[in-house]
Amino acid sequence: MKKEKWFFPEYYQHFSCKADKCRHTCCSSWRIPVSRAEYNALNNMECSDHLYRRVQMAFEEPDFITDDCFRYISFNWLGQCPLQDKGLCSVHREKGEQLLPKICRLYPRSLKRISHFNVASCSSSCEAVLELLYDSDSMNIVEGYLDLQPEIHYDTAPEDVRQIKLFQDMLKDRSTTLAQSIHDICLIINEKQFREDYDSADDPVAQALKLLKQFSHSNDRLESVTRPIIERYAVHPEYYREDAGKFEKDFPGWMEFFERVINNSMIYENFPFIDRRTDRTDAYKGLCICYGLLRILCIGNHCFRSDRDSLIDAVAALFHLIDHTAFYYNVAVITDNAAIMIKL
Repeated sequence: MKKEKWFFPEYYQHFSCKADKCRHTCCSSWRIPVSRAEYNALNNMECSDHLYRRVQMAFEEPDFITDDCFRYISFNWLGQCPLQDKGLCSVHREKGEQLLPKICRLYPRSLKRISHFNVASCSSSCEAVLELLYDSDSMNIVEGYLDLQPEIHYDTAPEDVRQIKLFQDMLKDRSTTLAQSIHDICLIINEKQFREDYDSADDPVAQALKLLKQFSHSNDRLESVTRPIIERYAVHPEYYREDAGKFEKDFPGWMEFFERVINNSMIYENFPFIDRRTDRTDAYKGLCICYGLLRILCIGNHCFRSDRDSLIDAVAALFHLIDHTAFYYNVAVITDNAAIMIKL
């Protein structure tokens, strides 16, 4: 395969899967769709009898079958992929990665063709990625030649590519606060609507709790993080500001870490040109809510678990929602005055 020119975050080439060392494996609790071609390849592969029996028991039919979603990988009684073996994939171990379903093979990577640029990125839902971002100084984009092929194609105009880069650069501006950088990005996207939202007298803590309640059921990890936070601030919303001060004292680099995490997600999502269901107004609302939920989740979580790994686990749980659902579309539909979330 001919190597092509790619743009990617500086950490990208240092990423490697933690496999059985991962605290919260991606092989647990996620419904992984398998295409017809992938399903047939797995069922027809030459392998050991042990692996063959596991593959035969590993799939279930979706309610609506398509070529791209022909089967789901079913869960075992522990809520884990039945092809796992002591934290490692039995298919990967015996047959190599070439037979893995595309999602299993690529996650957390995303390989996009945006206009005439190849862009490789990783999701902020992966704890190994977040550990790299936590230890980084910046979210620099570099270029190099990689033996990869794009999986997703965006028909993005050249002026739109310039705006994507502008927003990424604005987010990295450390002469101002992260909230102010998001504020300025939103003004460019839709100044009139943003000012109306931002001037609302609604309480951002109450808004954040409402959203956490709506989204907490999306996966077990997010629910386990949000439950004590919702209980704490629903009864004592006045605790939030004091808790924020303690969090910022214990994690003085929180703002730079948040910037890298959000910027990383923006690259992963192709912000603000996310998908056909969302427009740029939806995108600014989602960006404000992303920042606000990140703040209240990490600040609240710090009251119960104050170590670095717990911080990373809370962020990963949130970005399971943001990077792997129709987050921007959904929050634009269900949320009024999203801009107040950057006041958190």
